[in-house]
Amino acid sequence: MTDHDNQQLPTIDGVMRSVTPVLSGMPVREVVAIFQGNPDLVMIPVVGAGIFEGVISRRDLFTRHLSRPFAMELFGKKPISSLMNCAPPVITPGCDVNEALVMLLEHDPGLDTDSFPVIRDGECVGIVHVAELLMAISRSQARLLATLEALNARIHEEVEKARQIQRDLLPPAACRYAGLVLDAVLLNSSEISGDVYDYFFIDQDRLGVMVGDVSGHGIQSGMVATAAKAGLHLLLDSGVTTPGKLLGGMNKAVTATASNSLMMTAVVAVIDRKAGTASLANAGHNYPFLYRSADETVAMLDGTSGFPLGFDRDSEYGEIEIDFGRGDLLALYSDGIVEASNGEGEEFGYERFAHYARHNSGESPESFRGGLLDEVRGFTGAASFEDDVTLLVVAAEQVP
Repeated sequence: MTDHDNQQLPTIDGVMRSVTPVLSGMPVREVVAIFQGNPDLVMIPVVGAGIFEGVISRRDLFTRHLSRPFAMELFGKKPISSLMNCAPPVITPGCDVNEALVMLLEHDPGLDTDSFPVIRDGECVGIVHVAELLMAISRSQARLLATLEALNARIHEEVEKARQIQRDLLPPAACRYAGLVLDAVLLNSSEISGDVYDYFFIDQDRLGVMVGDVSGHGIQSGMVATAAKAGLHLLLDSGVTTPGKLLGGMNKAVTATASNSLMMTAVVAVIDRKAGTASLANAGHNYPFLYRSADETVAMLDGTSGFPLGFDRDSEYGEIEIDFGRGDLLALYSDGIVEASNGEGEEFGYERFAHYARHNSGESPESFRGGLLDEVRGFTGAASFEDDVTLLVVAAEQVP
């Protein structure tokens, strides 16, 4: 690589954010207030006598240190230095984004770090979000074509690592909880998927489910999907449990990560087995299908929808509530199913989906999922899908 090529690469200075440090003696309670007052803040540098001493990240503070009962009473008055990370990965100003990623991977091969400080002469001059670093790298790829052959083996290795990390972030495909049976699948059309699914346990009676789809697919889409899932669990850890509020918080995470360059559709549902209801909120996603066991009917749940995540940071999402009793089945899915086309360019579509659901919803979620994908493959005549495909099916057991 020539000096001219190096000058074309973005540097860390262009992606870092300025952050006001806190003194190492500041009480933990006051640092918590700083994070709560700025939802986009993910890390704060800690200094003592003007010298950088470490960092405290939002994730470590809220999910590692303060997630247990009475943690605030235990740590609230202690200095933040008692909880800070004294040895984070450190990058110096001026290095290009590729060099920064190499140094970061040497320190943290699993990319568990979500942000890191930039240090110059013992002073923290900014914070870099790992997601934004990866986005900057993605945007610069067009200018790095001349070096791809030399980097091909390494890129392949890193993409495989990223693919495996993304797969590891998915929960198990099958789940049984609170009288509900769930089965899910995500099929990648490329190494990194822009689709994501998740489910979460709110209390002994309530199960939440989510399916999302980032525009496009590949590394950039995969990082946005991962950011959305991370945002979802941060919200759950802070006590947010309603579908509309969860989508609202995820929207802020996607907007901050994608910088309006990508959008994500998503649907969230919370099933209350004790009440026999399900509440849903939708951010521009394909409408779920509901099978009602009582009258053996299938309905498309199109009663609510909002802007995709990443479109408007301040978007709000309404909710609908439906009855969800014994034998009922809910199917959430991505557009890779309904837009799968045959050799004549005809799409599988919603009518075929509804027809399948009408005649097969009495089966288990696992059988429903497997049978529907076989139906789509039979329609397209292809063993694989051109787009990412996600399907999550949850049913209420017939027995009490």
